[in-house]
Amino acid sequence: MPRPGTHVALLCLMLLAAPLPARADNCALSGGESLATAHATEPRTIVTQTTSYTLAGIAPPSLLAESLPDEPMLAAINKFLASPTARAVPLSQKPDRWNRIPAWIMTDSVFLQEELLRQGLAVAVPFAGDALGETCATRLFAAEEEARKAGRGIWKTPGLVRQARDAAALSSQYGRYGIVEGTIISVGNRPYRTYLNFGRDWSHDFTAEIDGRDVPVFGGEQQLLGLAGKTVRLRGFLEEKGGPMLLLRRSSQLEMMDGLQHR
Repeated sequence: MPRPGTHVALLCLMLLAAPLPARADNCALSGGESLATAHATEPRTIVTQTTSYTLAGIAPPSLLAESLPDEPMLAAINKFLASPTARAVPLSQKPDRWNRIPAWIMTDSVFLQEELLRQGLAVAVPFAGDALGETCATRLFAAEEEARKAGRGIWKTPGLVRQARDAAALSSQYGRYGIVEGTIISVGNRPYRTYLNFGRDWSHDFTAEIDGRDVPVFGGEQQLLGLAGKTVRLRGFLEEKGGPMLLLRRSSQLEMMDGLQHR
């Protein structure tokens, strides 16, 4: 049986050795600032002598369920930061409420967020900053999906992806981050908001809500109407609003399950 921590060491060797595949997308990973003196104080925060960064696009497993351990993610990040070529590519100069700059973290050959997701050590979370934070969403979701299908890391735990039809189970998750899959029964366009309905009892069943100001982000009213009958995967914080509800603000919160085409 391998010693404790062996799986982390093996993961880090994989992170340092695996080349970035050639991709024809807009996921810009060039440039950046050296992380030669950096270390992670917790899974979301990397500090240097002058700057604190947060790993954009991912979150620790405990965001999905308190029972999931964050320690393997933290250990893997610190092993990765031991590379002399580790660098941060800032996505914004505006820090978050904890004075951290959102960034992609990488070496010359490895995109850290992608690899943590691929090994099932993190959860993909749409970046809430400017539009640059959306450019790698498809890539990150694909890495998470690979881990989920292979049952790696946290995805060995069943039931982490909730079912839209199970309103009772979703109701027990109010205030927590959730990944929810289901088929959209109907779409209701209203003057100030649009509803994606996953059941026929609107006062009880799961619903996703889009503020009218955000409708263009999802392609407009006609595009949203075309989602009726489609199976999707949503992610965000669950709220109570006449039953469980998830507010959609960014296009990367909604994935089409037909071929897992990112939307």
